[in-house]
Amino acid sequence: MTEEELKQFKASLSITAVAKSLGLEVVRGKFRCFCPNRHVHGDRTPSVSISEERGYFRCWVCEDVRGDVISLVQKFKVCSFSEALSYLRETYPFLSPGGSPAAVATPSKAKNQVENLEEAPPETPVEGPVTEDERKKIILNFLKMLSPVDNTPAATWLVGRRIYKPVWDRMLLRTIDDYGKLNEMLKNTYDKEVLQYVGLFNEKGNLKFYKHPLIFPYLDPQRRAFYFQSRAIDSSVVPKEMNLRGTVPYPYNMSALDEKPGWVYLCEGVVDTLTFLGQKIEAVGIPGVRSFKVEWLPLFKNKNVVLCMDKDNAGREATAYLQDVFGNAGIRTIVLGEGMEHLKSSMKEGEDINDWFGGKH
Repeated sequence: MTEEELKQFKASLSITAVAKSLGLEVVRGKFRCFCPNRHVHGDRTPSVSISEERGYFRCWVCEDVRGDVISLVQKFKVCSFSEALSYLRETYPFLSPGGSPAAVATPSKAKNQVENLEEAPPETPVEGPVTEDERKKIILNFLKMLSPVDNTPAATWLVGRRIYKPVWDRMLLRTIDDYGKLNEMLKNTYDKEVLQYVGLFNEKGNLKFYKHPLIFPYLDPQRRAFYFQSRAIDSSVVPKEMNLRGTVPYPYNMSALDEKPGWVYLCEGVVDTLTFLGQKIEAVGIPGVRSFKVEWLPLFKNKNVVLCMDKDNAGREATAYLQDVFGNAGIRTIVLGEGMEHLKSSMKEGEDINDWFGGKH
């Protein structure tokens, strides 16, 4: 497993779900410390906090009880890094590259990769300047500072992709129409360190999204957003999308996952999701295939899932991966257009859903 594959593997796991699978009692993001003898009253009031968004845990008494999801397994099972990684790969084999631990690499290559990873120090959480609730309030306030997309360059960009006002109103799309004014407003409202910690400001102390003015909020069932993705509307900008710092909390347009029997279309990307919504087709989106998390599977209860990945090699690999993930959970999937490739109206090689419906790159 390469370092990039390891990063994707960890990002696909819920640290809360892993903690519960180990037998830890997690209540409101906290559990009792592994070392109760170091605590007054045996840590009767849990001292270990979990940050689901960042995939970290830390004890507020024991300096050495902290780390990422692999460190959590190490601490709980008193084992090495490679043993903890093996445990997680055996527990979640469909998240490993190739679909199973055995398919990752040859024995000698795998041994060398594990040894190299074991030498790397585990990531540790950094205590932030604001609480998680305060962080969420800052994100909400930031989104309230933004402008509707009507009559802006963002609207022109959306219309060029056949995504129209009813959809952008429904999904509360927003845009940065005066970067300088917004930048100063944020500086006058919050400390620079807070804005950097939340993920809005860069290392130079300015708003990150200078070249990515179109904002896609990820709405929860109460239509609040604590996470968003931004999009460039200038085709020369690379990368074309930027995500807010932290873990994606749930699929885009999760309101479609209402547990009622029926079909839902799963897209790679917000734009493809919006395209389906414009066609009155219920769809949800993920920013990247490896961002799909196993704890989201219950959200798809009673649903049949149509996989709508891009028509290219990466999309085909993504489809196979998601078929394994959903199949292991007993959720039926079909692939959009499978068996209809001979039709003139089928997706062409290199197309995505928006291209297929007549949008432009």
